[in-house]
Amino acid sequence: MEATYLEDDYNINVQILDFGNSIPAVVTINDDGSFSIFLNARLTYEKRLEAYWHEIRHIQSQDFYSEMSVDELETVNEH
Repeated sequence: MEATYLEDDYNINVQILDFGNSIPAVVTINDDGSFSIFLNARLTYEKRLEAYWHEIRHIQSQDFYSEMSVDELETVNEH
């Protein structure tokens, strides 16, 4: 499944893929400044939705431009 959304003026591509593991989601910034969110197909709809909003918070918080480590960012975004 693939869809493109504009969330608060961000161009976001969303794909549901079977990761083959338990990682819920991953977000990347693309060369054109848009974002891609990859959701794990092994999750329930509800868990994918939680993962989606978690990744949206990373985008809105501009975590891609932060000097914090991924572990630090995950701790901050848990709240």
